[in-house]
Amino acid sequence: MRRFSLAFLMVMLFATSSSAQRRQRGFTSDPDMWMSGGIAGFTGNGVNDGRSASTWNFGNAWNWQYSASLEKTLSGGGSTFGVAGSYARVPFAYYGPAVPVPGGATCNGCNAHLDMTTLVATFHIGSGSGLHQVADLNGGIVNYTNLRRDTDGVRLAGGSNTDPLFSGGWGFGYGFDDRTQIEFAWDYVIAIHERSGLSNGVSNTNRMQLLKLTFRKGFGVRTVRR
Repeated sequence: MRRFSLAFLMVMLFATSSSAQRRQRGFTSDPDMWMSGGIAGFTGNGVNDGRSASTWNFGNAWNWQYSASLEKTLSGGGSTFGVAGSYARVPFAYYGPAVPVPGGATCNGCNAHLDMTTLVATFHIGSGSGLHQVADLNGGIVNYTNLRRDTDGVRLAGGSNTDPLFSGGWGFGYGFDDRTQIEFAWDYVIAIHERSGLSNGVSNTNRMQLLKLTFRKGFGVRTVRR
């Protein structure tokens, strides 16, 4: 009888130990993933393109940009990491050489439009119910393509350029709950164009500023180790 009791006690201790080990994984109320969509008003100075000997003057005019992101929650403090992209159809003034270069037409001071898209890795801080602060750090690429003259739709020289892009932003968010957020933030963006064909005194940096409104939605349940 004593041997049976001892064996039973050992089985119970083993079962308790195994159960404690299985409880090492826990769950929180934090969303595991976030999706966002937004719209921004932005201004930019433009691009000096040495390959086509042209300037694309954005004129620091106000234009619209549309964005989306998919992010993974990193911690309970509202930090996330993921990918984000944006698109804008940008009006600009094209100043090109007198003689066309290979790759498209030219003009001097004509109105035109181009497609500007970005793809970045994004680090976001800030979430939760009620009013809170938010911040973003981004790094990736910007692409300028489909340069078209407004008068006749002719393609202009200098498209299909991809440049490195870096940005940072700060603002405020409001959480209707811990999974539904709306944010209003200001971003400063630097896009660095290649210097090939540019003289030393010509800028190769497109500086942009954005005021953006973003809607964020959380999904899933975050798993943590204890």
